[in-house]
Amino acid sequence: MGYYLSDGIYPQYATLIQTISQPSSLKEKFFAEQQEATRKDVEHGRVLQSRWTARMWTARDLGKIMKTCIILHNMIIESEHQQGINPECWQPHGDNRVKDVHLEHDYTFLVSRMINRMKQVQDKRVHTDLKIDLINHLWDIYGDRKEV
Repeated sequence: MGYYLSDGIYPQYATLIQTISQPSSLKEKFFAEQQEATRKDVEHGRVLQSRWTARMWTARDLGKIMKTCIILHNMIIESEHQQGINPECWQPHGDNRVKDVHLEHDYTFLVSRMINRMKQVQDKRVHTDLKIDLINHLWDIYGDRKEV
């Protein structure tokens, strides 16, 4: 299960890792600094991305992208012709080679899995264990390099 860096307004779910507002050890202080710095970088990246994409994807640019895709498609077709492949003659396998797939769903089972997954995500113990693991992992990798 993946996780996201968040701030204190979000619940303590297993997938959301908040900073430590009052760190009580060097490890916790280091984790809080790293988590806040990373979260800040991501937020700045989102701002830059939104500004860049707003300017980048004009109707004219989208038209150029579409023309590029058409040209690339035509180049692929031309290359296939040179290799002796005729896309006009391509036929799917006959019905005797491909069988229809019929899926039957056990909705009770699917709902039960969904409920169990939600319980897993909302488990505060899993959240706490993940946070402790992340604190120790960061400290093991970078803690000795940090000047205290």
